[in-house]
Amino acid sequence: MEIITVGRHKFEVVDSVPAHYIIWNIGKNMTDGYLPMCEWANPGIDWTIRPDTLKAIRCPDAQVVLEAIGGGQNTVEKMEQYIRKHQKADPNTWQYKQVQRMLKAIPILKSIKIWGTVKDVNRNSEQE
Repeated sequence: MEIITVGRHKFEVVDSVPAHYIIWNIGKNMTDGYLPMCEWANPGIDWTIRPDTLKAIRCPDAQVVLEAIGGGQNTVEKMEQYIRKHQKADPNTWQYKQVQRMLKAIPILKSIKIWGTVKDVNRNSEQE
């Protein structure tokens, strides 16, 4: 079992992530090349995470994804809804910039083993 330590948190490195895990929006506080995942301690009640169950999946473009989820859209479905809602946003707005970030992040999320997808995360780095 591979473990990476980021600050005071330990992440088990996994090849796929259980469906009930979510991307943990810790931005640039994560080691490059890894997408942090967490479980809620009290789902639907508060935003507390279970620090003893943190996971990370290798993802060469993890920072692209972390930048895109800053508004709370942390699934492909939520991003696609946001894009539909704001597709005609003025280029000078935050919404437009967020749509652009999401358009870059969606293919990355679709390529990793998360939320029921089964494609290989390493495919991105092999194509470079």
